Amino acid sequence: MTDTAQQAGRPRTTRAPRRLPYLVRQLITLLVTLFAITIVIFGLTAIAGDPARDILGQYATDEQVVAFQHLHHLDQPVVLRYLEWLGGVLRGDLGTSYQSNGPVWDVISPRLGPSVVLVLLSWVLTVVISVPIGLWSGVRLRGKRDASLTFVTLIVAAFPEFVLGLMLAILLGVWLAWLPVDSTAVSYGGLFDSPSAYVLPAITIALGTIPYIIRLMRANAREVASETYVRAAVLRGVTEPSLSLRHILPNAAPPVVTALGLQFAGLIGGVVVAETLFGFPGMGQLLAQSAASRDAPVVEALALMIGALFVVANLAADAIVVYVTPKLRDTVR
Repeated sequence: MTDTAQQAGRPRTTRAPRRLPYLVRQLITLLVTLFAITIVIFGLTAIAGDPARDILGQYATDEQVVAFQHLHHLDQPVVLRYLEWLGGVLRGDLGTSYQSNGPVWDVISPRLGPSVVLVLLSWVLTVVISVPIGLWSGVRLRGKRDASLTFVTLIVAAFPEFVLGLMLAILLGVWLAWLPVDSTAVSYGGLFDSPSAYVLPAITIALGTIPYIIRLMRANAREVASETYVRAAVLRGVTEPSLSLRHILPNAAPPVVTALGLQFAGLIGGVVVAETLFGFPGMGQLLAQSAASRDAPVVEALALMIGALFVVANLAADAIVVYVTPKLRDTVR
């Protein structure tokens, strides 16, 4: 058959190697990245040195230090400790806190709910504020008004989050007395019993992301608005709201969706600053406190959760963009 095909002048075709489905490739990437994160996290805490003397105090005897090291397996090789910790994580055991001598999960779990609500609220504020403003400025604003908006976003982006938080606390909490500056009320009662305690930390976190999303949405909307099919829609008499929502927004959104996914995970970094600044009883405050007190198991668990959230949010944003964009959806099959 081969000789016949060659004699007929038909070139021999070779099949392209099969590629794994897109979601399978993303899952493999997720697992490999999480494994690398565990190595980095445990390695950094191991490099920090033995916390026994710092935790027990300067008056602890050598016998007490040795007993503490033996209790928490600090006298074992680093590789063995890592494998033991990783095995515990896979079994759902995050270890024992050096400070409380109780399970790490019992230390983290009361802080998890408030932080999740705070991050979601900050992300929703980012989307609700930045996407409409960016779309509006990209489609309609020109001249001085456009320059003014760009100037304001650059000024806000230039301030560190703790400075923005202090400014908001002074303006809204002290001068106007509209919102509480201290968010410790979240610790008492139910998760939503003190909604006002979430507002200042959420705005502070969101302001670290809003200027970037506004500028990105503005640039994409302006680029899409110059396309031929948008001009053709204008000539057909399509109204401006319909033009913005049906023609410009869907085509300008994919890069913004990816950025919002990345920023959702990046909001965790702002959580540490905002929660510490406003006394918000969440994971960010606990991470800062645990790092200061050398409570390595709690730091490792929190850092792993934050790293996992970042990776999952990043991959989820990529998957959403792929499956809502026909051109990209065809290329990954």
